[in-house]
Amino acid sequence: MASMSATPADRTVPAGDPGRPWPAAAVLDRALCGVAALVVAFSLIQIATFGYGRDQGIYAVVARTMLEGGMPYRDAWDFKPPGIFLVYALARALVPEGQWAVRALEVASLAGMALGMMRLARLWWGSWRIGLVAGALGVLVHAQLDFWHTAQPESFGGMLTIAGLALVAASGPQGPLLPSRGRLLRYALCGLLFGCAGLLKPPLAGGGAVVAMGAAWQAWRAGVGAGSAGRRAAHALGAPVALLAGGALAFAACLAWFAARGALGALYQALFVFTPGYTALGWQDATLLGLLYDAFTRWLLNYSSLLPVGLFALLGAGPCLWRRPAVGLLAGVIAVHLLGVALQGKFFPYHFGATWPLTALLAALGYWWLWEHARRRGALGLVLFAAAVLLAARLRTATKDLSDSFWQRSWERVRLVAGRRTEPDLDALASVADVDAAANRAVAGWLARHVPRGEPVYVWGFEPAIYDLGRLGLGSRYIYNVPQRVGWAAGEARAALLADLGHSRPRAIVVAHRDVFPMVTGNLLDSAGALGDFPALASFIEQGYAWQASIEDFDIYLARP
Repeated sequence: MASMSATPADRTVPAGDPGRPWPAAAVLDRALCGVAALVVAFSLIQIATFGYGRDQGIYAVVARTMLEGGMPYRDAWDFKPPGIFLVYALARALVPEGQWAVRALEVASLAGMALGMMRLARLWWGSWRIGLVAGALGVLVHAQLDFWHTAQPESFGGMLTIAGLALVAASGPQGPLLPSRGRLLRYALCGLLFGCAGLLKPPLAGGGAVVAMGAAWQAWRAGVGAGSAGRRAAHALGAPVALLAGGALAFAACLAWFAARGALGALYQALFVFTPGYTALGWQDATLLGLLYDAFTRWLLNYSSLLPVGLFALLGAGPCLWRRPAVGLLAGVIAVHLLGVALQGKFFPYHFGATWPLTALLAALGYWWLWEHARRRGALGLVLFAAAVLLAARLRTATKDLSDSFWQRSWERVRLVAGRRTEPDLDALASVADVDAAANRAVAGWLARHVPRGEPVYVWGFEPAIYDLGRLGLGSRYIYNVPQRVGWAAGEARAALLADLGHSRPRAIVVAHRDVFPMVTGNLLDSAGALGDFPALASFIEQGYAWQASIEDFDIYLARP
């Protein structure tokens, strides 16, 4: 079986292949890279037009609260780890208004991730072009996740993972990672990046543990036969200790920030009291082995067909590619990610968001092997390669739960960028199931007209984007009502909500209908239906507020004089 190795022309050529490469091989390689670059640009343009789903609305409202001096969990409640709020706060600080602020940061970060992949491929496999193909695959799959499943904690965690790997990647026969001696600072910075990824999603920090073990094993092997076992062990532990220190620094700095702001207790209640009950919903009638199987099969087969085709090509190439530097390292980090997905037990598409860039690197290695064989077989080989890639691209995409395909939605977004579509068309692309972006915008506009600026309002539902769209004041720390609708937290959360409302006396209250999501609440009640089980809030609204309007699924009440 042929294997790939670097050449002075910065292109890989199968070693031992008796046939000479085409005279135009370098031209063909450049053409393939041109196509990959166009795919990256096309995908980034798509992402720049994405609006908010429910989660993005949550992150934006918490970020706004932070920039106004508040703290996550204490002043604006959610149960995601704090890293994502810092990302949105950074985006909002750079661009104060509009949903596209975080998308601009996301696009810039994805472009940087593609450059990181090119660096990794050059160091590990001798050609940056493999990394460009990986970037095209990774960014395209990211775009296919569409607005709901992007700009999520896993999205940015995957980018930090690639950055951490690029920081300590090495070339040459000694292994895929830098020798620890003289490189401890870079391992510490790598650990800091993995720690930041863990603040976005804790299992992502586990990728740093894989890097640490790889560095230790590599250093141990390099020191065999030189010095005592104790000296070799000390040398082998240098990189892991530095990496662990960097990761611990990220968590320690975050905890110190919450402690200094008096919000450590709120963080504990959200992440270590509420979240375990939410996670338990996915474990009902499930086993760890079954969840691991689901995580693996969904990762491999349920999303973009382009990735498994590349992985199968990598397997089909045999040991010549399996033994390439960093293949095992990437597989180990992917395994840790899938374990984290399994433990969550929900299998939302964005839960795999951090894993696609790593998968794309392995798939690109398989595709490059196919490409080298195809271009040695002349026009027929190139036609077959192109047909296979186009077929894989059409068979299955990572777009889920939307009525139109990724390619149909892409065409609409291209027309939007070209100025042939308007704001209602953009809202239609940001609507799914019971979430109607146009209705959210209409409710926010009505409230902005009827409630003095800065006065608090309260939305009894799961549409926090309304607060952000109307730049409305918060009537409660609970910017959505899941805590009041779940059995394991309802009692305490309802009491806290009533205390908040009694203190703020919102000028308006909005009640949502048809927001049913049993995977989150554990029941089939919508917000309006849940009021029947929350008589204290129902009475608060009835006695103090009068109905004024209904917009789509929302009833709007204003405070009585």
